[in-house]
Amino acid sequence: MYFFLLLTVACLSTGAYAVVGTPCAVEDQCDVAECCQILSEFMVASKKRAAADCDSPMAGTCQKYTPEGGNCVSYDKMNGYCSCEPGTYCHGYEVPITTGRRSERGMPMTRPGYEWRSTCDKITVT
Repeated sequence: MYFFLLLTVACLSTGAYAVVGTPCAVEDQCDVAECCQILSEFMVASKKRAAADCDSPMAGTCQKYTPEGGNCVSYDKMNGYCSCEPGTYCHGYEVPITTGRRSERGMPMTRPGYEWRSTCDKITVT
């Protein structure tokens, strides 16, 4: 009896996430909370290097968007990752370092005693 209950729970939890990782070429082939993640051949490290995509169709996989409040990287979308969910954007901001540790050098340079954080925040219209 215990084995069948465990097997049922395992099947249900696996079935809920079965769409993630499905091969795709366009967004319409993915679930509502997912995008078609097609990684660029050459990763963008700065906005100056962002080049036009080639016309040849590429294949990707369906992946979940990063939810509001989740950590993100500003170059993810340019590199083909799903990044923040629709209606949100990747917001980078400085925060004071609360511990005695020193932060690693990152892009862009931070003020002493601060580090950069990036989270998916709601788009606000003013």
